[in-house]
Amino acid sequence: MNDTWKSLSSADKQAAEEAFSALSIFDDLGDAAKAKDGRDQTFGFRDIYAFATGLEAPTQALREALLRDRRLRSDLDRLLDKVSLYRFPKVAAASSGAVEGRDGDNYRIRLKVSRAAPEQTFVIIEFDDPKAKVPAALFFRRPDGEYGVHPLPEPEGGVIQVLADSKSSLVLALGNVETEVYLR
Repeated sequence: MNDTWKSLSSADKQAAEEAFSALSIFDDLGDAAKAKDGRDQTFGFRDIYAFATGLEAPTQALREALLRDRRLRSDLDRLLDKVSLYRFPKVAAASSGAVEGRDGDNYRIRLKVSRAAPEQTFVIIEFDDPKAKVPAALFFRRPDGEYGVHPLPEPEGGVIQVLADSKSSLVLALGNVETEVYLR
């Protein structure tokens, strides 16, 4: 993983954002790295940057464009890799395709079904280093190309806990060995 973004000062990050904005305007002038949906709406770097650095789920139109346009997906994957604190690649697991957790450098994600309410699952993010940067969001890309984001609460005692519906897109995505996960 490239740590360049994390090592930049606030002024350098602002300059990079301005450069990205200029590149996005240039992108809008041409046809490169754009996807069109049925309403002739185009998507470029500005759109995927807003998603990758925000806390909101992608709009339906952007989701559809990402599913159709491999290049736009590739650009978003590279951008998420750059702006994220950590990336969990696909998990090597049993052929069932199910996983109960993911281990990485400094971070660990576990899924734990609630004993009190089995329809609820805890998503637990643990930090090996108490001084590690705290992520604000968890992004995922499912094997079908669908992206999602979930804002994260502040940690308590070096642990972030999210209680989610066991059938939610977050829990289903994290439980799939083929899902790519990013902490940002």
